[in-house]
Amino acid sequence: MAALLLLLPAVVPLEARAAPAEPTWQDCRTGSGDAGAELDAADATCTTVRVPLDPLRPDGRTIDLAVSRIKADPAKRRGVLLVNPGGPGGPGIGYPAELKGLLGEVAAQYDLIGFDPRFTGRSAPIDCGPVRLADVFRSSPTAADFQASSRNAARFVAGCPRDGLRHASIRNTARDMDAIRAALGEEKISYYGVSWGADLGVVYSQLFPSRVDRMVVDSVTDVEGSEYHHLATGEQSEAAFDEWAAWAAWRDDTYHLGRSGLQIRTAVTRVLRQRKTLAIGDYRVDSAALPWLLQSALGDESDRDLMARNVRTVLDAAAGRRAEPSEELAGWLAQYYGTVPMISQFVAASVAYTCNDRGWPSDLAAYRRDLRNARDTQPLFAMAFLPCAYWTQHTTEPDLAIGNNVSMLIVQAERDNIPVRWARALHQKLPNSTLKTVDRRAHGVYDERVPSMVAAVNEYLGG
Repeated sequence: MAALLLLLPAVVPLEARAAPAEPTWQDCRTGSGDAGAELDAADATCTTVRVPLDPLRPDGRTIDLAVSRIKADPAKRRGVLLVNPGGPGGPGIGYPAELKGLLGEVAAQYDLIGFDPRFTGRSAPIDCGPVRLADVFRSSPTAADFQASSRNAARFVAGCPRDGLRHASIRNTARDMDAIRAALGEEKISYYGVSWGADLGVVYSQLFPSRVDRMVVDSVTDVEGSEYHHLATGEQSEAAFDEWAAWAAWRDDTYHLGRSGLQIRTAVTRVLRQRKTLAIGDYRVDSAALPWLLQSALGDESDRDLMARNVRTVLDAAAGRRAEPSEELAGWLAQYYGTVPMISQFVAASVAYTCNDRGWPSDLAAYRRDLRNARDTQPLFAMAFLPCAYWTQHTTEPDLAIGNNVSMLIVQAERDNIPVRWARALHQKLPNSTLKTVDRRAHGVYDERVPSMVAAVNEYLGG
């Protein structure tokens, strides 16, 4: 077991933190190659904000959250804009530097605030031991794959700390956001978040509605649903594959994958059913990894050419031909099979946030049953995420009900692999919200490739 206790700061007496201390800002860079270098180049500064490990017991242990700031133009300043790039499990301290250009003139109106959510990045990262994405994020197309995934999941969970991880939750991260607001001396915050970051914004808006100025959520899920429910999105991936296959078939003279979408699907399905281990460059891609490889370029329609090249590589490898990955695929494979501290920390935090939800079955038979049923409509992308079957540190808080008069801009792609119906349902529950959608295959639409959405978001934030 790699770690038994979280490395936490010493207990701070309650009276010492009755009022948040004024942050001390300094350079962001802490070492070569970290996000701080880009932040320093963007004239950002960084600090830490101390928060309770258990926000419902504020007199207990504390952790320090890493926070960054790119200051507004004092003459134009409206307030602060907290931002989150999604996850769960990834850091967010560097996100203001990424968004500054997209915000354009609006950036001058806000102090742009990034932060590493609890247990990620520089904010008390957790350690479950060295682990690869390939060890945890696996498909289970065969009984042998399911058994191997189950063993990997049990081994991984056994290496995680037993102290404190039950406090890794989206609700506690929203409370941390409010602690950051208080430390900054602000009465209200504005916010932009995408994917899991969108869900985080919704949760904040329900816990602290009076502290919201402008709220933008991009590509939201069903915040009232369970994580087990959220991961059951294989049908959208199947639709994305068919959409891409039809596109590739029209370009068979370029890609030589098949003259119909059905031909292409049949060829890929045949490879998956052969259960071969494919030699792609220096990597060995087995049947449990292949669906993840295929999904890696299905999220955005701008990646259609990359998807075609990836499938060409897979088909060549399956035929025994030399298969060298493209630069993009090589980068994905390096991340998926790599064992580096940053990846291990991401996996640990991602699993902790995901599995703390109470919606996960603890009986492996339930996963087998649901996986078997899902294959009828998801022949390529039916998956089971098994670490949560072994996870015991679940949240004890009641479900969060959505519904108040907070102002919110909801933006979403109509053909997102995350169902757009969830964004529409959220809009119905929040009468003061506005929903804007775009007919595009994408996850995350506040993007230079979608100028109409960039204009809509910037108009809302700057208005």
